[in-house]
Amino acid sequence: MKRDLKALQQEMFDVVIIGGGITGACLCHDAALRGMRVALVEKGDFGGFTSSASSKLIHGGIRYLPTGQFWKVRESSEERAVFHNIAPHLTRMLPFVVPTFSGGLMKGRAALMAGLLLYEAIGWGLNERIRDPSKKVPNSRFVGKHELTSRFPLLGRLEGLSGAYVLYESHMMSSERMTLAFLKTACRNGAVAANYVRAVDFLRANGKAVVGVVAEDVPTGQRFEIHGRIVANAAGPHIPFINDLLPELRLKKRPSGYSKGVHLVTRQILPDHALTLTTRKKIEGVITRGGRHVFIIPWRHRSLIGTTDVPFSGNLDDVRVTEADILDFIDDLNACLPGLDLCAQDIHYAWAGLYPLMVREIKPDTYQGTGEYQIVDHEKQDGIQGIVTVFGAKYTTARRVAEKAAERISAKIGKLKRFRTSRSVPLAGGDMGDVNQTRRHVQRLYGDRLEPEIIDHLFFLYGTEMHDVIRYGAKNPMLLERLCDGLPTIGAEVVYAADQEMALTLSDIVFRRTDWVTAGHPGKEALERAADLAKRCLGWDEARMKAEMVRVEKAFEVIRSIRKEELR
Repeated sequence: MKRDLKALQQEMFDVVIIGGGITGACLCHDAALRGMRVALVEKGDFGGFTSSASSKLIHGGIRYLPTGQFWKVRESSEERAVFHNIAPHLTRMLPFVVPTFSGGLMKGRAALMAGLLLYEAIGWGLNERIRDPSKKVPNSRFVGKHELTSRFPLLGRLEGLSGAYVLYESHMMSSERMTLAFLKTACRNGAVAANYVRAVDFLRANGKAVVGVVAEDVPTGQRFEIHGRIVANAAGPHIPFINDLLPELRLKKRPSGYSKGVHLVTRQILPDHALTLTTRKKIEGVITRGGRHVFIIPWRHRSLIGTTDVPFSGNLDDVRVTEADILDFIDDLNACLPGLDLCAQDIHYAWAGLYPLMVREIKPDTYQGTGEYQIVDHEKQDGIQGIVTVFGAKYTTARRVAEKAAERISAKIGKLKRFRTSRSVPLAGGDMGDVNQTRRHVQRLYGDRLEPEIIDHLFFLYGTEMHDVIRYGAKNPMLLERLCDGLPTIGAEVVYAADQEMALTLSDIVFRRTDWVTAGHPGKEALERAADLAKRCLGWDEARMKAEMVRVEKAFEVIRSIRKEELR
């Protein structure tokens, strides 16, 4: 996958996509499979905004039961099965512990059992669609209080605890690499994608029809035109602002605001089970268990905890985690799980993302997400030819939304040369019959050169593409060494990201291609090793390398700040 700005300027595309998050990436992939000539531009790095700022769940839709959105439960469960087929290396089934309590109807065993029975009934038959038996969804089960507290003593402090249901959800090893996998697969099927290219205006024909975009190469400021028969605005939270370039464009529902969700990466709390907790925050629904849920998920020898729900009204590009965000979240978590005793010293990293709200009244202490998405043909709605808006809402259903949008775009373009479905075509790295068998094979293949932990790390991030990463070590065996003790990331990953995956900055490499620093700062020496490898690949001088390191270090400022404040 190479960054080719000349190709963007010289060709006539069927569709030009604005936005390289998960929705844009899925649309690029689906459209390319249909035989369309596709271009995609992203003003930052691929998946670097909302798509990377999640709990990394491909959830089966159980969260939609309280609001009565049973069709969305089915839709989410179907998409979970699709992800397990097309990206088996990047997904894993994870047991979630959902406590039950005596003395409360909706928090009791009977109510939760009824909800789970309904949940499993809605998803009936979907397990048969998953090709690899090891990727199928296990049945949920009830665990009594005695067994529960003996396995998880921390839960014994929950007042009125009567037991728990254990249900299984799908969790991504890396949402960043999942987004990238859609784009890499699209490029292998003829798409042209470029990060750090901003769409600054629409091209018009006869003063009305949209025939492309005016783009700006962010690193150089150079402007150029990209021509296409259809422009698809899939820029996530930025969609309304791009559409405002043409005042005639309207959405079916314009976001009334945005909610900021914060995730924490902490010391490991439970090693092999995720935990669902009910906080003091409210949730809208017909039937609820009393409050907004948070998930404590085991992830990379840490715990990933999310999410908060706070109204956001500032500049969308200035979304960041504040000290107040972290400290307030810590207080909520300690309140809903006595004995957790989480403190600032336990926080290794934190991120924040935005979620569009489609409600009349924004309530600051209430979760109001609906999972609504919009596909708007502006020719039919507004009389403006050549532009559609694809407003996704959830990572889980992004492929489904893109599929529907691609169908509409395909109908507008006319007959295409070929068509393969994104429901079944494996993503880059995911072309394998049996995950466990393939894993054993690569362990035997590379066992004499690499430690088992490193092989597993490469396999679950890159899948069959791990062979391409390891080849960089054939010329320089030092690239197969760990960048730092305690973490399995190796130097070859840095070189591969810069050489083959369009990484332009150190942040691209360490946060999104390898995303090894999202588990916590690896130490100055390890970061310098990565920066030096990137410098050689990308032709930086010493000043540029230091500037890149400063940008990475800035992401940890809030963590350092709260830790220092707590020690005073």
